[in-house]
Amino acid sequence: MIPSDAAAEPELLDRVVAVVDEDIVVLSHLDRAVRSSPQLQEAIQSLGPNATDAQLDQALKEIREKVLDELIDTVLIKKEAVKFQIAATEADIQRYLQQLAASNNYASVPDLRKAVIESGEFGSWEEYRQDIRDQITVYKATSMLANWAVTEAQIREYYRKQARGEDARIEVDRFVFTAASANSGARDDAVAQATGIARRLRAGESSEAIAAAFGGEVEDFRRTISRGEIAPQLEDALFPAAKDEVVGPLATGQGYVVFRVVEHVASEVLSYDEAKEGIRQRLEAEAYEQAEREFRQQLRSKAHIDVRL
Repeated sequence: MIPSDAAAEPELLDRVVAVVDEDIVVLSHLDRAVRSSPQLQEAIQSLGPNATDAQLDQALKEIREKVLDELIDTVLIKKEAVKFQIAATEADIQRYLQQLAASNNYASVPDLRKAVIESGEFGSWEEYRQDIRDQITVYKATSMLANWAVTEAQIREYYRKQARGEDARIEVDRFVFTAASANSGARDDAVAQATGIARRLRAGESSEAIAAAFGGEVEDFRRTISRGEIAPQLEDALFPAAKDEVVGPLATGQGYVVFRVVEHVASEVLSYDEAKEGIRQRLEAEAYEQAEREFRQQLRSKAHIDVRL
């Protein structure tokens, strides 16, 4: 007779939850990733202390699906990394572990190691290090293989849009010289006139005198310009200029223009030079995020993925 305990259901130690081409993701790996996922903690906190079991179960189900998607993407990106010989070095891992220790208020990496082992979320320190290795590899491969970049023109356009409508303004006297025709001789005459007026202004002649020479009053030539209203090359030349400084001649679609800065209107808007690094970081983060999504979608489109959750 077969003992009754021998006929009992076998204990399920692990199972496959996804097949990604020839690779697999197992349940134990998924469970560990879910336990350490910030998304799980955020979901539990958002539900509050009075959450029902049904709400918690639904939240857990959704997080498991999202985390499994991340694990599938990790498998695909690691395969690309192998193809292009991209890997996390030991120096990369040590640097990241030191950053983790510092950001979590541990005195050293050994203290971090002790905390990781005591948490029970990972089977061993090497398992934790492998998880770090995977994260670094995924980041390096995505950074190198995804198509993302931020140009100076994009930074400048973002700045112009942000600054448009703000109080950043400059008051100028503006003198425009237009060629009588499209031939080079007429253009040379316009440049010569503009250069002559700029020279007179720099020598100390007043805008009123120049305006009179044009047969008008200075008010006819005075303008208040806000950021974003004029071409970037004109804005770059004008806004850094000091009071009474003469700028030009500058080529524009209207001809050649000479400015004399009357005054700057006070504003809290940062100059382009002051703002551009922060803008660059923001745009690069957005560009990387978009490129990462497209890169992952591209890899998924070429892979055979069988989810068995």
